[in-house]
Amino acid sequence: MHRLSHPAWIEIDLGQFKQNIAHIRNYIGNALLCLPVKANAYGHGLLPIAEAAVEAGVDYFAVACLQEGALLRKASIDKPILVVGAIHENQIPDLLHYQLELSIASLFKAQLVAKYCERTGQICKVHVEIDTGMQRTGVRPETAIELLNYLFATPCFDVVGVYSHLATAEDLTNENNQQQITAFQQVVADYVRPRSEKIICHLANSAGICNFSVSHLDMVRPGILAFGYFPQPLPGSLAQIRPFLSVKAKISYFKVVEKNQGISYGHTYVTDSAVRIVTVPVGYGDGYRRALSNRAEVLIRGKRYPIVGTICMDQFMVNVGQDEAHVGDEVVLIGKQGDAEITLIEIANLCDTISYEVLCGFNDRLPRLYND
Repeated sequence: MHRLSHPAWIEIDLGQFKQNIAHIRNYIGNALLCLPVKANAYGHGLLPIAEAAVEAGVDYFAVACLQEGALLRKASIDKPILVVGAIHENQIPDLLHYQLELSIASLFKAQLVAKYCERTGQICKVHVEIDTGMQRTGVRPETAIELLNYLFATPCFDVVGVYSHLATAEDLTNENNQQQITAFQQVVADYVRPRSEKIICHLANSAGICNFSVSHLDMVRPGILAFGYFPQPLPGSLAQIRPFLSVKAKISYFKVVEKNQGISYGHTYVTDSAVRIVTVPVGYGDGYRRALSNRAEVLIRGKRYPIVGTICMDQFMVNVGQDEAHVGDEVVLIGKQGDAEITLIEIANLCDTISYEVLCGFNDRLPRLYND
């Protein structure tokens, strides 16, 4: 969909995305690169991002669920795809049909898969998830040997990977990081490498890549980093990584509002003088948070202006004071306009949340415009 068919849109710079992948590749050396594309590629659009990632040379994809993996396969993405979310028994036929690699975190789930594979004569590629401290999913290191022995001994399984997930890697001083790394390395040394040198051992998420090079191992999983966001200064070639998503709209209405007039639902903002108010056709129905009411700013003609009143489902109002603004003028909600910029981190901070949640909140009512 072309942006002109809708008065608000998201712009995605695929060229910058490919540069981000190149910078990560340069930083990680010989490690494989597994790109997480769950949650609609962090709001950037699953299929366009996956296709650009293939062009950029990623080795693997990670998805959260069967549906995401199936969409990639239906789009002829032939790279290995790891489903990092828990699997359910009724999904097993489709997981195998789409040649997805499964996360196995318990003997119970492994036996369910084995039962189906033995009945149908299929081979299933699996990654064993080790819980080293996230306490989310995964087999504990001390009981991993039982699950690994079962998988290695059962002909229908091809164990291609073993992995864990860092819980606190953004905090360099947290002792949990080294504890997790050491626990995972011990499992690899004791139970995995004696079986095979070819099994892919992976641990590093975005923060692990940046802060703990010892965690890179055979493969890394740069989620938010690949999309240009990380709260700390980035090391080495990663310092050249940039965000590549902008949210924009066109002014849909203009009016002069007199002094002492309430704006929007609840009249949470009341004018203190006669001002010019413009309406922007974006709201919480698009994923632009209601929490930004009377807090966030937007860019119009290269200048910041405040959102006033409660953000509605489909639109919000902006106070431009006595300045010029016309219906059809571009409004930047996230991104650059001239020398001014509103960052995603700024928006996330105003919502008291993280960049991931804001990105994932933008839905398909805002069409994506891809520029390479």
